[in-house]
Amino acid sequence: MPFAAPVSPRVFKAIEKSDIHTLACCREDEIRPILPCLVRMSLIAPLDHSEECIAGRKVILRILSGIEVVNSLVALLSIDFPALEVDVKKEQQLRQKLGGGNQNESVLVQNLANGLALEFECSDPTRRLRLLLSEILLVMAQIREPRQDFYHKSSELFDNPCYLEEVSDVLCIALAELPALLPPAEVAEALLHVTNGPTLIARMVANQPDCFREVVTGLVMTGDKQDEDSPGGLLRLQAVRKLCQMNPSQALNVRALCVEQCRMPGLAVYLTLDAGKSGSGVAGSNVSVGSGVYKGEGGDVVSYVTGLLLSHNHQQRTWFAQFVKSGQRRKYEQQASALVALRTDLSERLRNLLLFNSNDTLPDSQVIHATALLRLYCALKSLANLKFSEDKEIGLLLQLVTCHPPPSAAGVRFVSTGLCMLIACPSLISSQENERKASEWIKWLVKEEAYFAGASGVSSSFGAMLLLMAIHFHVQQLSAIIELVSAALGMKVITRANNLSRIKYIFTHDVFTEQVVTAHAVKVPVTSGLNANIPGFLPVHCVYHQLKSRMFTKHKVPIKDWIYNQICASSTPLHPVMPQLIEVYVNSIILPASKGGLSDTFNEPISEEEIMAVFSQSIFTEKTTEISSIVASRSAAPFRSLSTRKSVLLERPLSTFSHSSGHIMPSPSIISSHSSSSDMNVPVASVMTSQLLLLYYLLLYEDMRLNNTHQLLANSRRVHSYSPHLFAQLPIRYLLSHAQREQRLYAGLFSPLVKLLVSHYPQLCLVEDWLYQSPSANSSLGILPPKVPLDPHSVTKAMEDAADKPGRLLVLLDCLMRMPPHQLWQLAAPITSSIKCLLQPGVPRKVLDTYRQIWMRLNSLFPRRLWAMTVEGLLPEDTQGRSRKILTEDDIILDPLYVLRCDDRVFRCAPLLQLVNYMLQVYLLSSRTFLSQQMQNTPVVSAPHSLIAGSSNTSPQALEEEREKLRGALVLTQESAAVQILLEACLMKDYEKVGSLSAGAGALILQEIRSIVCSYIHQAFLKDTTLAKLVHFQGYPGELIGLVVRGVPSMHIAIGLNWIPELLQLPDLDKQLFAVELTSHLALQNAMPSTLSISRLAINTLATLLSVLGEEERLLIMEASLPSLVGIGKAFPALIDDLVHLLVMYGQVATAQSALSAAPAPKSIAFLDSLDQEIKDAEEYKMDYEECPPPSPKTVYKKLVRKVPREDSLFARIIEAFKKLIMESTMTHNLY
Repeated sequence: MPFAAPVSPRVFKAIEKSDIHTLACCREDEIRPILPCLVRMSLIAPLDHSEECIAGRKVILRILSGIEVVNSLVALLSIDFPALEVDVKKEQQLRQKLGGGNQNESVLVQNLANGLALEFECSDPTRRLRLLLSEILLVMAQIREPRQDFYHKSSELFDNPCYLEEVSDVLCIALAELPALLPPAEVAEALLHVTNGPTLIARMVANQPDCFREVVTGLVMTGDKQDEDSPGGLLRLQAVRKLCQMNPSQALNVRALCVEQCRMPGLAVYLTLDAGKSGSGVAGSNVSVGSGVYKGEGGDVVSYVTGLLLSHNHQQRTWFAQFVKSGQRRKYEQQASALVALRTDLSERLRNLLLFNSNDTLPDSQVIHATALLRLYCALKSLANLKFSEDKEIGLLLQLVTCHPPPSAAGVRFVSTGLCMLIACPSLISSQENERKASEWIKWLVKEEAYFAGASGVSSSFGAMLLLMAIHFHVQQLSAIIELVSAALGMKVITRANNLSRIKYIFTHDVFTEQVVTAHAVKVPVTSGLNANIPGFLPVHCVYHQLKSRMFTKHKVPIKDWIYNQICASSTPLHPVMPQLIEVYVNSIILPASKGGLSDTFNEPISEEEIMAVFSQSIFTEKTTEISSIVASRSAAPFRSLSTRKSVLLERPLSTFSHSSGHIMPSPSIISSHSSSSDMNVPVASVMTSQLLLLYYLLLYEDMRLNNTHQLLANSRRVHSYSPHLFAQLPIRYLLSHAQREQRLYAGLFSPLVKLLVSHYPQLCLVEDWLYQSPSANSSLGILPPKVPLDPHSVTKAMEDAADKPGRLLVLLDCLMRMPPHQLWQLAAPITSSIKCLLQPGVPRKVLDTYRQIWMRLNSLFPRRLWAMTVEGLLPEDTQGRSRKILTEDDIILDPLYVLRCDDRVFRCAPLLQLVNYMLQVYLLSSRTFLSQQMQNTPVVSAPHSLIAGSSNTSPQALEEEREKLRGALVLTQESAAVQILLEACLMKDYEKVGSLSAGAGALILQEIRSIVCSYIHQAFLKDTTLAKLVHFQGYPGELIGLVVRGVPSMHIAIGLNWIPELLQLPDLDKQLFAVELTSHLALQNAMPSTLSISRLAINTLATLLSVLGEEERLLIMEASLPSLVGIGKAFPALIDDLVHLLVMYGQVATAQSALSAAPAPKSIAFLDSLDQEIKDAEEYKMDYEECPPPSPKTVYKKLVRKVPREDSLFARIIEAFKKLIMESTMTHNLY
């Protein structure tokens, strides 16, 4: 019988599961390793006394009956183990004290006369156990000491193979009887340092199957990062591999442990190869394998190694790549290693795949396996820097790459992987013969590409990748090719650019010339239903890169129709290349390819007819599923039917191209008979997606054209400008709202689209519009809504009867709130044309609020048209009966104050005034943007004279500065006029000052109107602080100063920007008095140090004016400034001294004035003016303990008559102001 027979998996599985009948069928040599376990099972009294257990014991005794070695094992089990355990503990304590250095002292073994081997052979069972345990405990003590190199213990007992069987028997019995003192994991670690250690470990675990996981985990956890770099690592690998061969069901779990801990990569490879050879390769690894997974007859070797190299765990990738790199340092013919075994297995797989290859045709059943194998080799080359063998790998790989796969989706994937491998592994075509084979294969691909695309049924074929590679090679973008290959393979490919010279020559000279590339790209059909879910490289990638390198314009190949058709064929989720494609397309239309390229050829822009052919299709009919093959019908669009105006701004003919500089390539669609958009049938995959892409194209085109106007004029080149009439028909707000709601479907488009809209249409990007949420319909009315007709006539009739029958209108408005957007817009005309009917007295507030909600809902669809119709509907009727021109959007943009020329009743209707303020805001923004675009559209190149008279500077830059100043002045004039009109609306009308309108509901309405106006003014002042300065320099009624200061929080900028001193310095007395009164109110509202300084300046200014002005001006100043001085004193008591001094000056002037005039009569107006104030003071300043009623007016009047003063009216008011000043500043806190 040979020594140290291995433990078979069959025997280990049987002993692990206590399958006695299977053991009975095994041969004696198979049972020999586990005899210690069987003998111990036969001698130990069982706890289970069932018949089955008794029968099993009999079978065990039958197995052992004919084996001679059993007697010696029985003798080993018959010794005194408690006494031995005591000596083992003493031995362990001695070893802890002495360490492994002193090998002569031992408790277990004393008086060793002969050698260890001879003593072991001649001793009794007890001494044998003591000899073995002493040797093992010595090794365990020695390995604990720190060492640099691997320690190997030379021992006669372990080195001699003839003692191996007996040593393993004694070891297994010792571990079974002394489990607390000899942990299996520690014993296994010690056995690695003796000869035949892996075999002994396997025998030990076979006799104790339950410790398999403990031993294997301990060996792996203490292993090295690279297990083949040291002798100890190789022994550990051999030991664990023997254990896994003994128990193959746990092999892949051990492999997963190696990957998790990033230890022993050679063991992981061997276990994978062993599992493949045994046919038990199952998915047991926790590594992400990627798209190249396949498990064939050879297990999961390819998928497992690919998953390690492409793992998302960076530590695992680096660990395995280092294993491959270190394995290459050993020669290929050197001692077998895991890497050599792996490469041999992969080479064998290559040969097996090529056996199926007949006439260079790869069978369909092997395509997926071949693709996965090629991808693995690319990963080994790129990520682990594996160098292919010239004679064993390069030839086989190139032969597999150049096979002809079947026309299927898997075949397309195989070809794409093969193309990428030629780039990632340029060493495959290092010889001329291999280069010739690769060139012929690429030519075959070009020839068969169309057939593959049609027969495979996939939307992304390898033809797009071929074109894209050829484009990059032509424009010397080698880094882009490497990125392309990396994206296709799903890994980072590292290839030097100078190694791509051979494959570059094949693409640029043998297969694709530059002209062939451009001509072929236009003929490639567009991708139907293009979206981000379509993988691979598509024709859109090729066209994008060719546009970017200007290859189409260089060879005069028209590309406009292809781009337009691809836009129409796009779907959601949006493909990320489409916005980039539109951007480079717009650049190729406007910008030259080179600096100063006057003779460059430019692409043709998309015509307005083609754009409207897409926008004429209803955007409201698109449901969740994509609509395909919709025929354009411009009359079906609701927003087209309401186009009743003709733009007068920037109108230009469609063809305004100069043939002197630059050439526009004619498009076949323009020459054909389909020039009329009404006859065009445009198949659109997704209406909303195509409209958003065309909107982005239009905005980007106009932005690029306006930003490069100077350059176009310098080159004497005119480009097409899209008319505002086209933009007026686009539902920009609706498209933007849809893109905002579905940002996940339009990633890459929404952000640049918003950026362009903010620049060109800021009125469509207001913050309140982004935050506004349309409310739901009235639930109380929605329970049983009465049936009301919803046609234009019914809406008009209901609004005309709003004052008499508000209930009917409220029900109708509630029904409108429930209507879908496209149906609601059809009633926009009667809703806006009858808006003045809501200004009648008696219309309930609920009706007005509901109407405002409906208007805001319409505002989310086509706001610009809605604004124009609403302004037109609010204009007052001409009293003279003259007909006037209907306002258009262009008219209002030129003069935004049309919004405020509405019916006067609007300024007493809060909900409608909110709409007017909103429209005023957006039209002021539109006017500002229009003026800026007008300046960009017509820049100044040179001029014979300056715009400013007497100016000698006529340079274009100076003229541009003058135009910018004039534009800013015009914008400020419009905005300040709007603010002044709104301020005038806050004044109480004459008819409101009498009767019941001055109190109650009328006062509340006026208060709400003022609140709305102040809110608008606050936002306007924050947006442009210069506007606040201009409005106050213009001035407004003094009775509104308090309202503005209290109602407009941003009025504090008057203090912060410090322009009140400028207002005080104006030569106009009214402006100076206005500044003093404004300072007084600001001091009361914002009592700050800066306000204190301004108030002191105002007091000094009044004192100065009092000494330099004439008689009438002095009297006017004194009368007008007295209330303001009281307010300043109330806000800043620290200024009392200055104020009293000024009032004394006022009194001196009044006394002097009184001396020059006749004394007033006792009952003159000078005394009657103060009667009311005396009564008020008597009531206000009565002490708390005074119970008597205040004096009657007659009593006060008698006192005034008895005390006839000598002062006139002005002097009395000065005295009254002084009293107020004292009471409100120094005596504010009344102690009694």
